[in-house]
Amino acid sequence: MHYSDGVLPVGAYAHSMGLEGLVQQGVIQTAADLGLFLERDVIDSLCRTDIPLAGHAWRASAENDLQFLAELDALSLAARPSRQLREALSKIGRQQWKVYQQTWSKQKDEELLSWKYYQSPVVMGHIFQRERTPVEAVAWSLCYQTFSMVLQSALKLLPIGPRATQSLLHSALEVCCEKLGESLIVPIDEIGASNPMWDLAAARHEQAPARMFIS
Repeated sequence: MHYSDGVLPVGAYAHSMGLEGLVQQGVIQTAADLGLFLERDVIDSLCRTDIPLAGHAWRASAENDLQFLAELDALSLAARPSRQLREALSKIGRQQWKVYQQTWSKQKDEELLSWKYYQSPVVMGHIFQRERTPVEAVAWSLCYQTFSMVLQSALKLLPIGPRATQSLLHSALEVCCEKLGESLIVPIDEIGASNPMWDLAAARHEQAPARMFIS
């Protein structure tokens, strides 16, 4: 629960994960639009990419397979449609690892990771397994953190209030509940999602003349 807290200092507040681009393009303008985006697009991305990566990382960590973890890290980077989204998940992942080193792992003989990118889903899978947390917990944490990140951004981008965002968060988590089991065991060669609307909005956001968020 502590590690899933939205105030964990990992820099998530600076990223909208493509939402700002979608708002700029006029795709998302209302709470109803945002709810559809969460329950269709964000959940599809989570269930096809982030949760499978975290599940494989959790199991690789259990077997102490650091080489496979590094391969998953590279796969996670390759699965992102735009430079800013790739960099966002690496920045957040590096901060998550630093927080972990300064808290739970500081009394342990924790090895330095030799990964190149530190993609957040892979870092999360590794950390949660190191703490002997069930694999389902990392899936729930990823869902909660992702939805919270988008909804916190929405408060600044849309005419929507905190109570509405809590309602949207509750609905999105309910939809996710039925999909987590299958998502955790998606084969490696089936990982990845394509969403042209979201991908193009995120790419255009890189060149926007004015922005509130990094991604």
